[in-house]
Amino acid sequence: MFNSTLQLDEVIITGVERVTARKSEDVAKIPLANLENPQVYMGITQALILQQKLYNLEDVVKNAPGISALGGNAKGFVGYGGESFISRGFETEIRALNGMATDLNLSTDIQNTSKIEVIRGPSATLFGGIVTSYGGVINRVTKKPYSTFGASVDYSGGSYAYQRLGVDVNVPLNKEKTFLSRLNVAIHNQGNNKDNGGYERGTLIAPSFTYKPNDDLSINISAEITHRENAGISQGIGVNLIPSQLNSYLSKILTKQGLPEAQIKQLLSFMPKNIKEMFGTNDISKLELDPYRSFVDRSLGLNNKIFTVVGDIDYKLSDHWTSKTSAIYNTGDDEGFMPRLVLIPNVVPALLKSLPTGKPDFGTPGADHYARIGANWKSSLNAYQIQQNFIGDFNIGKMRNRMVVGLDYYHREYNASYTSYVGNLFGIPFNQIFDTPLRRGEAPGYYNFNKINIEKMIAEKPVKTNGGKDNRTSTYAMYINDVLNITDQLILNAGVRVDKFDNKGSYNGKTNKYEGALQQTAIAPKFGLIYQVLKDKVTLFTNYQSGFKNVEQLDKQGNPFKPEYATQYEGGVKFSLFNDLFTGTASYYNIRVENVVRYDLATQWEIQDGVKTSKGFEVQLLGNPTPQFNILLGYAYNDSKYEKASADVVGLRPADAGAENQFNVWGHYHFNETSALNGLSIGAGMNYVGETMVFNFNRDGSLNIPAYTLANMKLSYDRDNYSFGLRVNNLLNEEVWTGSYFVSSLMQRQIVGSIAIKL
Repeated sequence: MFNSTLQLDEVIITGVERVTARKSEDVAKIPLANLENPQVYMGITQALILQQKLYNLEDVVKNAPGISALGGNAKGFVGYGGESFISRGFETEIRALNGMATDLNLSTDIQNTSKIEVIRGPSATLFGGIVTSYGGVINRVTKKPYSTFGASVDYSGGSYAYQRLGVDVNVPLNKEKTFLSRLNVAIHNQGNNKDNGGYERGTLIAPSFTYKPNDDLSINISAEITHRENAGISQGIGVNLIPSQLNSYLSKILTKQGLPEAQIKQLLSFMPKNIKEMFGTNDISKLELDPYRSFVDRSLGLNNKIFTVVGDIDYKLSDHWTSKTSAIYNTGDDEGFMPRLVLIPNVVPALLKSLPTGKPDFGTPGADHYARIGANWKSSLNAYQIQQNFIGDFNIGKMRNRMVVGLDYYHREYNASYTSYVGNLFGIPFNQIFDTPLRRGEAPGYYNFNKINIEKMIAEKPVKTNGGKDNRTSTYAMYINDVLNITDQLILNAGVRVDKFDNKGSYNGKTNKYEGALQQTAIAPKFGLIYQVLKDKVTLFTNYQSGFKNVEQLDKQGNPFKPEYATQYEGGVKFSLFNDLFTGTASYYNIRVENVVRYDLATQWEIQDGVKTSKGFEVQLLGNPTPQFNILLGYAYNDSKYEKASADVVGLRPADAGAENQFNVWGHYHFNETSALNGLSIGAGMNYVGETMVFNFNRDGSLNIPAYTLANMKLSYDRDNYSFGLRVNNLLNEEVWTGSYFVSSLMQRQIVGSIAIKL
């Protein structure tokens, strides 16, 4: 191993190194140990990333208890194109970078990542409502330069045409080592398990610099330049034509066909009343969706380019106060196609084809066709944030007091448009639907869904461009967070944020005005109490956390709604025993979201009195019983419910709340120098995700995704200057579907080999 401790994160880590962080500067905006923080979080370090041979952030995040990928979302778009996760019953994304907001949401390579912090519960006091969800925040911490020369190159390749090259070079730029530089580069290519040769390609270039002219001043600046393209990748399969919605669509179609209203009502009375009547099952696995057949040509691609620069200036004002000025700028754009498939229930073609005969036929339960949808898409996003923090560490009498006082400004501009066409729904003109091929057996027009044909339809039968949605928003905030050591064992934490949201509305080129402007003010307090039963070993904690979400809608009278509000009560225990060899957290939480906008049948308008709750229990345990062996265990239970909502969902579990039960485990053993197998290490783990739902309604019923288990393993041989590795993803070759309303399949078994050289 290298002698310098500064380089430990750049080499292969054995079981004795920290695979989870013991402290953080971002979670509380002040340097604070985990056992001093009443909020629950997990810091996944580069030690665990290297140990597991991981290359993308999605796999890293799954090490946190109760975290699972939502799936089925629109990946690849700069405004909303990254992986979505479920945390404590709420959708959560990786939208924080070194504690700052990064609104460009894409799947990201781990090359420039030193740590992932999965922060639990509403966290608006310190992070605002921009990057947080009520389930928490996921913060990515980037690599920083260090004071000695170091370099590493790693190459990996495997199943489904997977190839990746990673380079990390660190160079001090002067003899005094006050000016440091580091460059991380990653290039990857990933095929898929479909029949069309679809792929995803990406390049990441991430330079970073640190200048420290004296002990009081430190300047850090880093950038990430990424370019991604995908081709032949569907944005998911829509399973959203449920009976209630289908009746509405068919009513409009039949009206256009000239049928009298009485006849339409009579026909619709014979339609399936729920999911089981429509599909013949409530289990998505019994629909026999084919994970290998694409129905999308590889000429349908999407390209995006992103540039992010982030910097901070740390200046020591005195022995007790430090100033930290931070700024981030994001800009990105994308252009291409967004192909999707929609599952068409058999009742649709049966009814439409039989109507001209005068003998209506409602078909058999099931769905034998897809509708293929594809539009030309363009969007751009520009955002920046400036944050000023004053961080203090001083005594009040005999009590230690740590605090941060901050000012925060954030500005975002987003523009998106798409152009579509008039297509064909079983002989009836229908916007955006290209065609409706059989999804099983022969499909004569299988290869017709391509770029040439879509562009031809746009030229011949265009649908008005949904465009120019130039939306501009700004947020002004101030906050304070204080940690007071009342005694050596009793710690009080309190904070509050005042946040003003200003939406200038969307630009209308016809009137040359912005329309739909609104302003909202939110206040987000937090409280916490720590009692260290055993100093720095066992901590009892409780917290009150709050969050909010700006609602960019107007009510019936044209007045803006208030922000949604979430409050969380939580209590539990944190521990670090036997010289930190066994650490963990166990807690119970209860989250209540109010001011949710819902549709009111009585007024036939949206009103703001909805209530949603989420409560549960989480356990996390990391053990190092021997220097060579470490094990990570996690379990999460969640109970989510619409307490007050539209009649269709009240009393039910939200479909996007994820699974009630989740479990994860990872074990790793490294043979040391006393063994004949010195350098060899083996690891294995699994993630169990309980049953989830594609949708869940009182009237229509639910469509369920069965529980699944994803197992992984790795084998590596590591020496001071080189290493070889082998990782197997989805070891049991499970066929897994995930998503809400739109579903997608996870990759089948994948084997990836790697080689790394370190200097």
